[in-house]
Amino acid sequence: MEGVANRDEKSILEKSEVIGDACNENEPDPVPKFPVVSKISGHLFEKEVIEKHIRDVGKCPKTGVLLTMDDLLVVPIEEPNPISAPPVLNGSFLSNGKTGEPSASPQFPYSIDEQMTYTRINLSQRRKRFREISQSLATADALRGYIFNEGYTLHQTTVPGVLSLDIDNSEDIIATGGADTNAVVFNQSSRKTVSTLSGHTDKVTSVKFVNEGELVVTGSSDKTVRVWRRSEKGSYKCRRILHDHTAEVRAVTIHPSQKYFVTASLDCSWQFYDLSSESCVGRVACGTGSDSFSTAVFHPDGHIFGTCAAHVPGTCASGLVRFWDVAKQDDILQIDAHTGPVTSIAFSENGYTLATAAADGVKLWDLRFFRTMKTFPSDDKCTRRSVDFDHSGKYLATGGELIRIYEIDKIDAALDPITTLCDMPDIGDVSCVKFGKDAKYVAAAGTSDSKLLLFGL
Repeated sequence: MEGVANRDEKSILEKSEVIGDACNENEPDPVPKFPVVSKISGHLFEKEVIEKHIRDVGKCPKTGVLLTMDDLLVVPIEEPNPISAPPVLNGSFLSNGKTGEPSASPQFPYSIDEQMTYTRINLSQRRKRFREISQSLATADALRGYIFNEGYTLHQTTVPGVLSLDIDNSEDIIATGGADTNAVVFNQSSRKTVSTLSGHTDKVTSVKFVNEGELVVTGSSDKTVRVWRRSEKGSYKCRRILHDHTAEVRAVTIHPSQKYFVTASLDCSWQFYDLSSESCVGRVACGTGSDSFSTAVFHPDGHIFGTCAAHVPGTCASGLVRFWDVAKQDDILQIDAHTGPVTSIAFSENGYTLATAAADGVKLWDLRFFRTMKTFPSDDKCTRRSVDFDHSGKYLATGGELIRIYEIDKIDAALDPITTLCDMPDIGDVSCVKFGKDAKYVAAAGTSDSKLLLFGL
């Protein structure tokens, strides 16, 4: 199918969305003891229950589509062995026709693998139970009234460029990573700087909150990752420096459980960390320059994450988005998304919509069918773009020379946005854009300025 470079036997969502669906839509979904997944819809069922339902009705209880026994796929579940549960020592990888196949460290300790499987199912169930849109979510009409609130200079003006941005909605705080080697935590409500995180010796390329702002994890071009803890006074102190990469760290992504994180680097590797021990428990090295990583983002279920290839001088620019099975440390799929390096990707909270951004524009993908839903062609000359979904998945923000906001379900053939935000003096390309709580505001920053920009109601 167009856009797909490689496909395994199961679809990406059969690999990622092990959904604990019972046949009764109104009852909480128990974790199946003998799970089977529908190859048609991706829903998970208790084997005995769904087989009886097929014999009696012949249709999927969730979708109403015709369903047979042959459409069911058994999901292997390993029972815990408290006495002896040695990890598997060798990972299995798809070469995808490339030179330099990925090599993996031994797979995760059994306790982590088991916990991630349980977390994946729970997250998927929870997401399906709480799909209702928040009543406090800003309406499309309200978003049309977005105005530029203010720009806040958080980084040194002598070294301009804000490269990363994250928001913790529970505390209403924003973190930025700058070319000036600092990360900054900013309180959106009081409009004041909470803490400046100094210690990196090169630009901060990625910054992420963990556990409602209790921790901040930063990645840097100085090849290190730092874990920062919030003090009682609200400032952040570095508690651990991780030296596992041999080149620039370009991305940090936090597992939805808030217990793990992944880093991706120009050294052609990604590393998996356990936050409780603050140590690396898994590593995948690809071994070729074309496999340097610039971006990494977890899927909402935490079972897979996506990476993008960094542009390496002297090599062909790759527009591939690559998906990894985290627990197996396995490359399961590649999408040939763009004609040049992908600079930003985002998963919608629904789990099956992906947004990708590159110099040639922005695309929306339906991961259930491996197809492009919408293509927003480039109409400006920026080389770096950014994308973000609000938590409800209703809105998409894209950043280039301008910021455009779309209502996903109402994008027409003309691809007209709800609103376009253009009051951005001299910030360069929008390097990062992110929705605040209930889409009441948008935070953004650029490659040529030191400001955090806030747009809101």
